[in-house]
Formats: sequence, structure tokens, C-alpha cells
Amino acid sequence: MPLYDFRCEHCDGIFEQRVPIARIATDQIECPYCQAQTLAKPMITGHQQINVKTKWRPGSSAEQLAGPLVAGPGTDKNSARSSVLHNCKGMNCSLCGI
Repeated sequence: MPLYDFRCEHCDGIFEQRVPIARIATDQIECPYCQAQTLAKPMITGHQQINVKTKWRPGSSAEQLAGPLVAGPGTDKNSARSSVLHNCKGMNCSLCGI
């Protein structure tokens, strides 16, 4: 018996339930949130396309190592870097480029 995602017609709750293929779109199932009977019509959840319009680019070498919007020790531009991902003194470091 396949597992499907359903959205309740009454409370808009999303839930998973195993339903025989023969019951799909013909029978009613009970919503676990509001206990109302709703049509057994599965949600279409696969094959969704995501369009990326901008590409993230690091503002500094530290941000390149740690990722976007990371703050803390070692993330200041042109300072000796010391973080969980990278530890150096800033002299001749192959990663920092200093």
C-alpha cells in the first residue's frame, strides 16, 4: 500500500497516510487534525522545479570558508582567521591567500 500526502479540505492540514490505490479519489479518509472526512486525493509533491536567479558569492576569504551570513571569530576581513573550519595565523596561508 503506497504512502501519500493529503491536504484536508476543511482545515488545510497536511498529513501522510497509506491508502490502497483503489480508494484514491473515490473514497473519503479521516483527517488526523480535525477528524473531518476529506476526499482521498493525493497532493502532487514531486518534480517541483526551483529557479535560482542569483548566485551567492563570498565577500571575503573568511566568508568563503565559513559560508554566507556567518559571524564570529575569524570572519573579519583581513584579520587572522580562526574558526571551526579553518585555523591560521594569516601568514602564507594557502586558503586565506595572505
